[in-house]
Amino acid sequence: GGMRQRVLIAMALSCNPRLIIADEPTTALDVTIQAQILDLLRSIKNQINGSIMLITHDLGVIAEMADYVVVMYAGRIIEKGTVREIFHNPKHPYTIGLMKSKPGKATQGKRLYSIKGQVPNPINMPDFCYFYNRCDHSMEICSKAYPEMLQFSPTHYASCYLYDESNL
Repeated sequence: GGMRQRVLIAMALSCNPRLIIADEPTTALDVTIQAQILDLLRSIKNQINGSIMLITHDLGVIAEMADYVVVMYAGRIIEKGTVREIFHNPKHPYTIGLMKSKPGKATQGKRLYSIKGQVPNPINMPDFCYFYNRCDHSMEICSKAYPEMLQFSPTHYASCYLYDESNL
């Protein structure tokens, strides 16, 4: 597992990139190898004086590695911001659900939070908010059109009618 990731990273570096795209680089690796791969990616980022686009579902990896986070749901960007904004002040109900589902000391010995419902069928995506049927805060407008991105700070945006005062 870990050796394959290292070889692929070495191959990617051979063309002196300014951007490395790493898609689930730590999936199916034990904790020790995972830490080594993340250390290697950090070191490479500094060496190339560039950026890494890290694609992962692992919130721990995101918290440890990211400066800026883009949250996607069903193929659509629903929130983006600094790692601090996303982890400490999430706005979109899906992002809030993700943060509630991460294990920690407070959840030790308890059942992890799970977002209700099912992801929409990718063959027949709705023309309104993709999270509508799973959202605890859905409103009528959510079932009519997809919400625009709203800005909460110079770096924090979310796509949700919950904060759109023009639709209240």
